[in-house]
Amino acid sequence: MSQRRSTRAAVGAVDPVVVGSVATRVGLALLVGSLPIISGTFAGMVADGATLGLALDAAAAALDGPLVGGFTIARLFHVGVLGALVGCWLLGAGLVLDGYFGGRDE
Repeated sequence: MSQRRSTRAAVGAVDPVVVGSVATRVGLALLVGSLPIISGTFAGMVADGATLGLALDAAAAALDGPLVGGFTIARLFHVGVLGALVGCWLLGAGLVLDGYFGGRDE
């Protein structure tokens, strides 16, 4: 298996291959770390609600509400979903940078 190395000769320049690799790892870590939070808080919403429809309404209301305020299960769900979205964005940006700059033969 080949190793990807930067082809940049300039010292101190921001290397897109390194940025892509770090963004991919951080995005994946955020995504994997936020999935248990999301699933656990949604399970709590299902347990609190009488039906699945009420739990889905509670989840939609949690995502519609503000982040500031008291510490509730809805706020934890909102923060978990926000973490997953940021993780997906960083993972995608890292994969794009790694795919575009990592495979070049300059």
